[in-house]
Amino acid sequence: MRESSAHASFPSLTVIMPVYNEETSVGHVIEEHLAVLEQMRDELKSWEILCLDDGSTDRTWEVLQTMQAHHPSVRLLRHERNAGIHQSLLDLYHAVQGSYVYVTASDGQWPATNLYSLWQELKKSDADLVVGIRRNRRRVYGLWRLIISAFFNLLPLLLFGVKTGDAGSNKLGRSEIFRVPIVSRSPFAEAERIIKARIAGYRVGFAAIEFLPRTGGKTTGASWKNILSSLRDVARCVGQYGLHPRKRS
Repeated sequence: MRESSAHASFPSLTVIMPVYNEETSVGHVIEEHLAVLEQMRDELKSWEILCLDDGSTDRTWEVLQTMQAHHPSVRLLRHERNAGIHQSLLDLYHAVQGSYVYVTASDGQWPATNLYSLWQELKKSDADLVVGIRRNRRRVYGLWRLIISAFFNLLPLLLFGVKTGDAGSNKLGRSEIFRVPIVSRSPFAEAERIIKARIAGYRVGFAAIEFLPRTGGKTTGASWKNILSSLRDVARCVGQYGLHPRKRS
């Protein structure tokens, strides 16, 4: 982990990236985040970028190894076989060394400047967790994806009284929030994480971020498989927490 000149009481930060078949983008994405972290050096005790290759079948692992060889603050994990985004995030969350975690992707859709935006909001609002809000989703997603996204962002407010904002977006917060056990195993897991944080009394803030169109690959977030598995997890969360659970102050 890269040590900065900041005071020892300043936080340490882990930037996490799940990676799957992103040989053309991941190197550039890491370089962009390293540049932003360098600009934040006087506000951080230390930092690392933690990438997990989820059984890529292209040259992604070789690219990651090259990045690690040139940048000591890059740390790598690997699944020999593809385990999916949920397991990848769980493994990343439990491997972080920083006291704070920033969650992003390796596909180039999330500019590294989002990290600084969320960091500024975290300091300004004294929040424990800040969730990025993609203001330009209408220019990036089709109608079906927008409807599904709006539906699953509304459900937590209706059922649990918790605003999750844009749960699948960039997030920055205390590392213990990302390590708590959850019942969801679908894309709804990130919404449950926010719900559980609010129930536990953590302060959650929101900040506008940038989001770019994909330049390659295929998005599967609004597939029927993900929708049905997310609905099952919503039911599990109702059984686990009840409707509009009492929140700790």
